[in-house]
Amino acid sequence: MKLGNPVEITSGIYQLRTIGARVTVITAGDGAVLVDAGTRGSLGSISGGLRAMGLALDKVRLIVLTHSHPDHAGGLGRLVEATSAKVAAHRSDARIIGGLEPVPSPFQSGLIASATRPFMHMLYGAPVDVDYPLEDGDHLPIEGDLGDITVIHTPGHTPGSICLYVPSKGVLIVGDALQFQLRRLGPPAASVTEDSDLAQESLKKLLPLEFEIICFSHFPPLKGDARGALRRMLEKSSRRPASDRQA
Repeated sequence: MKLGNPVEITSGIYQLRTIGARVTVITAGDGAVLVDAGTRGSLGSISGGLRAMGLALDKVRLIVLTHSHPDHAGGLGRLVEATSAKVAAHRSDARIIGGLEPVPSPFQSGLIASATRPFMHMLYGAPVDVDYPLEDGDHLPIEGDLGDITVIHTPGHTPGSICLYVPSKGVLIVGDALQFQLRRLGPPAASVTEDSDLAQESLKKLLPLEFEIICFSHFPPLKGDARGALRRMLEKSSRRPASDRQA
């Protein structure tokens, strides 16, 4: 997947690879919703990818952040300037995104966090106000052919981590709430997750949903029996001692 190259996940949903993380594009009416913004410097790849889809930047109506880490939110300021889009994020991460709280280091190792903390503000970019502070169960404020898109609050990776459920397409957009490495589904990396136990527990909220596709921020999508894969992962994890669970 080349930088900025749009890849169709299913009708109406695409992904673009940016410098930081994949950005998911949801077409809505004559406009688009972007899920995440990549790190600083991602505007060019996002703009090029949208152009390849026949969409201008001014067609972006809403930018939704799955969480506040800089590889997802660092490119937000430039993207908002270029699009004039509204911004949505969970209320628990909104103050960091808006610059009302100091930006934290995502690293959980005390040594690495201390070493990187002085540079974090450079990765995050300029603070941006969150127009729509989201809560669990909210629907995104958009209209289009895809129907309601539901916010699922899955705290743990950050306090405000969210997933987005698109029931009309059987798609779940999980940000960093899940990993998909070497064709294996797993919880978020413990090294950059604030509360790994809570992150694991939060994933149980996804099981009642009906979906066949999971879109990740750093891995190719899982297509097919995605819900079954999640159920099996959680069942396997619950049988293992906490000390042995995947990092």
